[in-house]
Amino acid sequence: MNVDALLAHVENLSALAPSVVRLLSLLNQPDVDNEKVLAVVRSDAVLSAKLLALANSAYFAPPSPVESLEEALFYLGYEQVHRLALAVGLSGVMNRKAAGYAMDEGEFWQHSLLTATAGELIAGSFSRVDAPTGYTAGLLHDIGKLVLNQFLDPASQAAVARAIEERGQAGLIAEQNILKTNHAEVGAALLKKWSLPSHIVHAVEFHHEPSRTSDKFAAAIGLADGAAHLAASGKSGLNASEEQDLLERVGMNRAKYEDILGEVSAALTEIETIAHMR
Repeated sequence: MNVDALLAHVENLSALAPSVVRLLSLLNQPDVDNEKVLAVVRSDAVLSAKLLALANSAYFAPPSPVESLEEALFYLGYEQVHRLALAVGLSGVMNRKAAGYAMDEGEFWQHSLLTATAGELIAGSFSRVDAPTGYTAGLLHDIGKLVLNQFLDPASQAAVARAIEERGQAGLIAEQNILKTNHAEVGAALLKKWSLPSHIVHAVEFHHEPSRTSDKFAAAIGLADGAAHLAASGKSGLNASEEQDLLERVGMNRAKYEDILGEVSAALTEIETIAHMR
């Protein structure tokens, strides 16, 4: 299956809104310009409304109502605004049912947000500057599944599901054998088409096969994916050897990883708050 031809026929997976792209670019700079951030948020009514709604949500429970965007930015902080910008920009794309992967509406989005949280924590262990990139890559790591789910006919979806269930094949192997491509490759191609930074594209492409690259981010997102599955279901999808290899590749000891698993599990309430902000 030709990936470019596949993407050309995909419907309803539009690129991020220009205001969201501008905001993410500003928030990824080492020295964030508060006035420029405010100007971008003010230019997008939806983003402004969601920012105020999040600041006033029960999860954040402000001592008094947050009534201005300036207050919301101050109260939430740039990291929360970064998360929200991605959530607003992608919720319409990613908060949908992925029948070909046995995922109900919302389940895919929750897993993506959990992986983003883990990616932020793991990448942030390299450097605080790397945390937002880890969040973005984690959020987008499985977006290729939505492309394949939309494009494939029911017979192809069923064939992939059977290969996973009956033959015990990993999802990536089943996709590759039957479709001659896989969700990581397709997702990376889509993000490249959207002009996302190359290191994010690369991490998405290799998050299931980090041994094929020396990129530390790919290993971080592979580990984050396992952490998200573990937090949600108690099963990581990584065997002990794979997990240990990824920990060594990102330079993390097991005690630190256990701490991160606890933080990811504790973030479920926050994630549910963001996930419902459509």
